[in-house]
Amino acid sequence: MPRRRIRTEPIAATESGHLTEFLYDDYDNDDTLVCAAHGGRVEPGTGELAVELATRLPSASCWATFGFDEEVGAYDRWHPPSKSFDPDEYPLLGEIADRGFETVLSLHGLGDDEILVGGRVDRAIKVEVANRLDNALSIPARTVSDGDYGGTHPENVVNWLAADGAGLQVELGETAREAQSEALLCELDEILREN
Repeated sequence: MPRRRIRTEPIAATESGHLTEFLYDDYDNDDTLVCAAHGGRVEPGTGELAVELATRLPSASCWATFGFDEEVGAYDRWHPPSKSFDPDEYPLLGEIADRGFETVLSLHGLGDDEILVGGRVDRAIKVEVANRLDNALSIPARTVSDGDYGGTHPENVVNWLAADGAGLQVELGETAREAQSEALLCELDEILREN
């Protein structure tokens, strides 16, 4: 197996902040991809969790963006909808866009302190993941299939990166991203190794 390497690409900069794209990849893997499209201070903790999870797995890549802005606020400046990521605008995403990963997991931050499991994967998978996270962490986890956090739009980056067009989107409340992040990572690691 080729060695995985880290690459970054500056995407945009302002006087008070910047957006950087990140890729951890061996240029060949099509098994597992862990994403955090809104890392840095946009959805705090998600980028770091995605990188950590990908490095724990024997055959995983990680794509993320890390946005920072002290004046306007990173969320306001660097938070496009998940369905608007274009490989032409994100060159490292462009490098993996046509690979067709078997499993794609996208981590997001959530204002409410709970976990929402969505995406276009089979409902049975979403239920299993939600149940396991609900048991592993002290905050509630549940499935979603529509609305702002459903992650079901075919143009959502988590879905079009998956070979079958069905990725897994996990929205994480603050407890999951901070105080109980290790429990979250251990459970997601087990889930991805089993499936």
